[in-house]
Amino acid sequence: MIKNIESLSHCGIGLPTAIERTPSPLLTNRQRNRGLSARVVRRQPSCLWAMLLFAGSVFHPEMAIGQDAPSRAAAQAPSKARAASPVTMTECEGTNNCATWTFLGAQGNGQWPSGEVANLSVERYDNDSVVIRRADSTGSSAGLTVVYTGTRHGDRIGGEFTSSWPGHWDNKSGNWYATVEKNPLSPPGVMHWCAQHCTTWTLDKGAPFDKPHYGSEASGQIVIVERWTRESVVMNRRDNTPTFQRAAVLTGQLSSDGNSIVNGKIEWTPGGNYPFQAAWGKAINTVPASDAERGGGQAPQQQVVVVRPGPVCFPWFFGWVCE
Repeated sequence: MIKNIESLSHCGIGLPTAIERTPSPLLTNRQRNRGLSARVVRRQPSCLWAMLLFAGSVFHPEMAIGQDAPSRAAAQAPSKARAASPVTMTECEGTNNCATWTFLGAQGNGQWPSGEVANLSVERYDNDSVVIRRADSTGSSAGLTVVYTGTRHGDRIGGEFTSSWPGHWDNKSGNWYATVEKNPLSPPGVMHWCAQHCTTWTLDKGAPFDKPHYGSEASGQIVIVERWTRESVVMNRRDNTPTFQRAAVLTGQLSSDGNSIVNGKIEWTPGGNYPFQAAWGKAINTVPASDAERGGGQAPQQQVVVVRPGPVCFPWFFGWVCE
């Protein structure tokens, strides 16, 4: 550093007193003139560099000891980064009350199979806690507001909620849990489905274009996929043929391998509840593709029972004779 400061003397920058008073060795006039000329030639081009170095050492002391400001600022940055907001999650309050929440940044919306639609806003979403506010705008629960608080464990969230609904209740609490979908699942292109009858469903590319569906309105049967997650599958079915006009809701969960539906149930309106099976992918052949395939390609045969008449007996003198 002293060497650099000494090089500033020809730039008009004063030297410290201790350096200015340092005695110079005795030289002849020729030696002094020769050294001065060489010093001017060598040091004049470095004047600007020397001035910048001096200014840097005064206003940024870390430059004098070989440290850089950006690296120090990076070292002082908080080590805990804020987690990104979720894109899609399946939120449940109880066993059969699940919704699909979709977020874009801190704002999102929730949709329930029963038709409720809610506006959602993320107030906190980090590694320690989660706070999400809900306000229902349409459906039978319009006006309902809920605050969800919980803790995050990987891709799962669990905690408590507090709700208020003018005209119904002021403060009601309960438990909720949700699963964040890192890679949202999609319904299969082809599915074997069985309940009272067996058939094969194929994803349709026509209207409605906003939701995946099997069949079409024009064909008289359509099954619209409302939710498709590991925890909850919900599909709405409408049949409208000359001989059959009904609607149904299909519910269930995806199997562990993701190739079938378990706990499948179809609820007709009007009508009753029936279990159903569905499979695709590697498990598609575990469910028949049609009624004919379920029956082995033939109608079930009825068992033929041959009834033979019993013997006829009648009295004959002192005994009986049977034929």
